[in-house]
Amino acid sequence: MTTTTPSSATLPLAPAADDYTYTMCVDVPLPQILAAVTDDLVIRAWWTAATGSIRHGDNVRLLMGGDDTLLVGFTVEHPGAAEVAWHVSDCVVEDWVGTRPTFTLRPNDGGTTVVEFRHVGLRPALECFDMCRAGWNHFMPSLHQFLETGVGRPNEPRDPSA
Repeated sequence: MTTTTPSSATLPLAPAADDYTYTMCVDVPLPQILAAVTDDLVIRAWWTAATGSIRHGDNVRLLMGGDDTLLVGFTVEHPGAAEVAWHVSDCVVEDWVGTRPTFTLRPNDGGTTVVEFRHVGLRPALECFDMCRAGWNHFMPSLHQFLETGVGRPNEPRDPSA
């Protein structure tokens, strides 16, 4: 497997109107939302197996399959209570390297929180867009379900002998 790392000369991507976006409204405390997008133990409950976490200052590595194949590696930027950004440094999908999946949190009426997800740099011009959009269209509702019920629909490890 080959992973790609952007050159140090690569400029950060700016959000664009055609980035993949997904918005949800949840009725859970802000710390629970933050844990769901920064903590490997929680990310695995709605997406896939993970190692590393912001609580340890580590890079997060998402894994797929039973053989611990790297799906995506990223660092977490959490500048305040309102935004979490993942800076993708390694990925099996080369188009993701240098992109920034970002979660912006806004308090809403009635004590709920609006979670605005934008994958900065994941745009229709990319070869992987349709496949990645389908993935996010599964995992964002999985995150929503996990936040509201405690049970998500993560990528389950597969038995290679099956």
